[in-house]
Amino acid sequence: MKESSLLILTPRCCKKWQLVNNLRTCLTKRWLRYSHTSAWKTSQCLYNILLILTTLSKEMATGKHFKDLPDELLVEIFSYVSMEDLAISVQHVSGRWKDVSQDNALWKKKVFSPDMNTTDEEIARCLKNMPSLKAYCPKRGTNNNIVNILCQYCEKIDHLEFSWSQRLNKVLVKRIVEAFPNIVNLSIPLPQETRNQLEFAQLISQFQNLTTLNFKDRGTENVAEGTLMAIADGCPSLQHLDFGYCNFPESEIRYLLKKRGHQLLSVTLTCYISTLGHELLCECTNLKRLNYENSNDDLPRTYVDHLSKLSKLEELKLCYFKTNQTKNIPNIFYKQSLSKLVKLSIFYCDDFDAAELTGIFRQCVELKFFYIRGYSDSGDGFKYVSNLKHLEHLDIACCDSLSDKSLEYIGAGCKNLKYLDICCCSLLTNKSVEFVCAGCPKLEFLSISECPLMTDAVIESVIKCKELTVLDLKWNVGISGSHFYMIPSNLTHLKELDICGCGNVDSKSVTKLQEEMPSLKIIEETKRQDEEGIDIDLEDSTFFTSHFV
Repeated sequence: MKESSLLILTPRCCKKWQLVNNLRTCLTKRWLRYSHTSAWKTSQCLYNILLILTTLSKEMATGKHFKDLPDELLVEIFSYVSMEDLAISVQHVSGRWKDVSQDNALWKKKVFSPDMNTTDEEIARCLKNMPSLKAYCPKRGTNNNIVNILCQYCEKIDHLEFSWSQRLNKVLVKRIVEAFPNIVNLSIPLPQETRNQLEFAQLISQFQNLTTLNFKDRGTENVAEGTLMAIADGCPSLQHLDFGYCNFPESEIRYLLKKRGHQLLSVTLTCYISTLGHELLCECTNLKRLNYENSNDDLPRTYVDHLSKLSKLEELKLCYFKTNQTKNIPNIFYKQSLSKLVKLSIFYCDDFDAAELTGIFRQCVELKFFYIRGYSDSGDGFKYVSNLKHLEHLDIACCDSLSDKSLEYIGAGCKNLKYLDICCCSLLTNKSVEFVCAGCPKLEFLSISECPLMTDAVIESVIKCKELTVLDLKWNVGISGSHFYMIPSNLTHLKELDICGCGNVDSKSVTKLQEEMPSLKIIEETKRQDEEGIDIDLEDSTFFTSHFV
C-alpha cells in the first residue's frame, strides 16, 4: 500500500475496514454522478456520508471501531450499497450489522433485479440472504427452482416482475399465491399452452390486494376463453393493467373494461380492440395514464374524439393511428378537455404534420413532457410551442424533415427546457443548436447525435448552457474535438460526454479534456458503460484530500 494512503490497517480492523473501503468506493461513484446537478440534496447527503467514512477510516487505523455508530446512520450508509453486497457481505460482518441490514426502511424501495450475466446459483445465494426483500424483478428467465427459493426465503415480497422468457407452470403459480397472498404488483407471462391459461388466471384472480397486473409477453397468439374474465371477476383491487401483446378474445376485453373500468387508473393497450371496445375504454373516466397502440384500422375518425372524455389523464401515448384517424387527434384536446395532461407521446401516427402539432400546442398548455416520432415537419409546426410555458422535456428525435426554423421556435419559446433530444435529424445544422442554447439556459441534457451537418463549431453554442450535465455527440463525423478545450471552463457541471462513433475525433483532445475534468465520463466505446465502471484508486489519497480537506 502506498505511503500516501489514508489508512494504516491493523489486523483487528481489517475486515471492517474492507467494508468501509467498499462503501466509500460505492458512495464516491454516486457522489460524482450527482454533485453539481439539480439533485443537490442527494449530492449533499452522499458528501456528508463520505466525510463520515473518511473520518472512520482514519480512526480505525488507530484500532478504533464504529460500534457506537447509531443504527439510523448505518441504515443510511447501507442504503447506498448494492443489493448483492448487502446480502452477501454486510450482514456477515457482525450480529448487529445483520440486524440493521434487515431494517424494513432499508428494503422498502430496494429492487433485486439480477442482470443477464448473473447465474442462477448467484441469484439463489442472494435470495437466501434477503428475508426482507420486497421486490424481485429478474431481467431474464431463471430456473424454476429459483421461484421455489424465493417463496421459501423471501416472505415479504409484494412486487414480482418476471421477464417474458420466464416459463411458469400452474404448480409454481399456486406456490406464489400461497407464499405471497398480499402481493400488490405482478408482471407475468401467460403459459403458451392454452389448456393451462384458464387455471393460471384463476390463481392470479385470488390476489385480493393486487393493484398492478402486467401480462408481460411478446405475444401469445391464442388465449383460452375465460382467461381475462377470471381476472375481471377476481382481483378486486386492480387499478393498473397492461394487456401485453396477448391475443385476448375481444369480447373479454370489453367485459373487463365494463366491469373494472371505473376503478382503473392506468391502461396499456397493445392488442386489438373493436369500436365497441374503444367506446368502453373512453368510459374509464378515472384513468390517469393511457398507452394506446391502435390496431383497429376501421376505427371511425370521429371515435378518436371520444378520448376527450378522459379528463383526468396526466399521461397519454398514442401510436399507429391511420391517416384518417390521425386528423382527429387534435380534437381530443379541444377546449383543453385534458387540462391535467402533463406528458404526451405521439408515435408513428400516419401523416401527423404541422397542422396536427399546432392544434395540440394551442390546447395542451400544461405539458411538461412531449415526445414525437414519425412527424412530418413543414417548418411551422413548432410555431406555437411557446404556449407550453411549463415544457421541460422535449424528444423529437428521428425526424428527417425537421428544420433549423423549428429549433428557432423552440429556442424562443421554451425557456424552462431541461432535456432536448434531436438525434437523427439529418437536416439540422449548427444554427439550430445556436438557437436552442441561446434561448434555453436551463438545459441539462442535449442529444445531437447522428446529425451529419454538425461540425466542431457547434461547441461554441453548447457552452452557453452552463447547467448542462449530459452531452451526446455520438456518430457525428464532423466532430474532431478541436473545440473540446472550451468545455472545462464553461461546462463545469458536465458529467457525461458521449462521442461513440465519432471516428474523426483527435485522441489528444480527448486525453487533455479528461485530464482537466477527471470526473467527466467520456464514452468512446460502442456500448455505453455502466456507472459502476468508474474506477477510483483508494490507495491514492489525492482524490479524497482534494474533496475533503
